[in-house]
Amino acid sequence: MGRIKRQQNSNDNIKYTLANLNLRDEKSTEGNIITVIPAGSKVQVIDAEEDWYEVIYNGLRGFVYNEYLSKTQYTWTDTEVRSFADSASNPVTILPAKSRVQVLQVIGDWSRVIYDDIEGYIFNVFLSNDGMPPGTYDFTYFDTDMVIFVNDNNIKSQTRNLITTNLKNRFTYVFEKGENNQWVLLYKWSSTVGAPSTPTITGTFYINGRKPYFGSDIYRVKYATRIRGSYYYHSILFNPEGTEIIDDTLGEALSHGCIRLAIENAHWIYDNILDTTTVVIY
Repeated sequence: MGRIKRQQNSNDNIKYTLANLNLRDEKSTEGNIITVIPAGSKVQVIDAEEDWYEVIYNGLRGFVYNEYLSKTQYTWTDTEVRSFADSASNPVTILPAKSRVQVLQVIGDWSRVIYDDIEGYIFNVFLSNDGMPPGTYDFTYFDTDMVIFVNDNNIKSQTRNLITTNLKNRFTYVFEKGENNQWVLLYKWSSTVGAPSTPTITGTFYINGRKPYFGSDIYRVKYATRIRGSYYYHSILFNPEGTEIIDDTLGEALSHGCIRLAIENAHWIYDNILDTTTVVIY
């Protein structure tokens, strides 16, 4: 079963500040403050990494810390936005399936969101990371036999490769298209995934871009291949200069949301996996 790639629109690079936020001239808490962006302000995202976003606010360009920006989610069905976190409250508008919303706050079973400058509340069950309904795939073999999972579900990719990551078992699998369009497993790699407080996104995504490295004044990662937004496959952690490994932990849930791999594995993806390659993460 194939998945439909969502079309981008003019709001794809817009986020909102969740608190008064320092706009700095570099990706560091020691960077000079250009201005303070008030809470609830709209910013245009230029680039995204695990901890820092490069943004434009009121014509000023700089860096802000990721934790204080709204989170992107998508409706997977036509969904009512309500005036309060209550199903009995008045509907504000109805969003079509695959609408991109910015989540400002999660309150129990509801999310306070903004869509096209309209603010309201959506019941959480109608939101997902990829705009697809929960349980679209048959996950019977996802934890036990990834080869059966990808082939039984007839997962499509626009390139000769396919990547899956199991967040429970913390493994990443790389497939290549073989005879009769069957997926053949090339690699199975131990991976470190997002911590419970900063989880890795789940769903179906498409590789879109890469960086030889990124980081801050605290760390650097190498061979970063973008899954979506600020989520990447990348190496274990180096010091800021990139000369020494400072954390080579794999097989744990402790990242800020990216998926860490051994250096040689991150390098392989960086060199070999083409943009538009399908990625399935659950």
